[in-house]
Amino acid sequence: MAGTAKSQVKKAVNPARKKDGWQAEKSAMTRHAILEAAIQCFIELGYANTTTALIAEYAGVSRGAMMHHFPSRGSVLKATIEHLHQKRLDEYKQLMAEIDDPTQLMNRTRIEASVQQAWVYVNQPSSIAFQEILMASRTDAELREVLEPLEKDFEKQFLNTVKAVFPHWQDLENLETSHDVVQFLLMGMMLSHMKSRKAVRSKRILQFLADSLERLYTDAHMTNEIDVSP
Repeated sequence: MAGTAKSQVKKAVNPARKKDGWQAEKSAMTRHAILEAAIQCFIELGYANTTTALIAEYAGVSRGAMMHHFPSRGSVLKATIEHLHQKRLDEYKQLMAEIDDPTQLMNRTRIEASVQQAWVYVNQPSSIAFQEILMASRTDAELREVLEPLEKDFEKQFLNTVKAVFPHWQDLENLETSHDVVQFLLMGMMLSHMKSRKAVRSKRILQFLADSLERLYTDAHMTNEIDVSP
């Protein structure tokens, strides 16, 4: 009898639990689709031209579903920026993981690999979408208020990843300078509209960047090795 009662309770409870679980999963999938659609809108249409109606259209969801998850343009944009923040961090860590080997000393091969991965990173759709938001925040105080704390956190985690990938680079100020050189140069190159011999010119700049990083690393370690004792 006890076994029968237990079985009946199980039959009574499980369908509801399964339904609730599926609804939660479906809701999460819809939310994710909306956020990804917003990123696509930023890339293709620009931040200023992105509306909730267009996001819903890109996501393939009804206006009602859109309003259920995000009742205003501000709420969906804030959530998208937060989503994009984590997406950019995850993508960078994944790319750097391919060359992350703390047992290996810095050498030309590892430097070139890091430059190539950084170039792949800045050309990711997430980086392009972020640049669109960053430019818009220059004249949008509300957007800048949302973006600034996330960008501070991003820079901190970004640099920590670089330190983990290159633990033998002991001069942290020098490492930070190298990190900035890579990011600013590659981001500027990604944003440029150069058409003439772009592949050749990009390759040349990446080579120059690897040369510069090698010099920065060598100079820093030579300085550290100098005996400054009286």
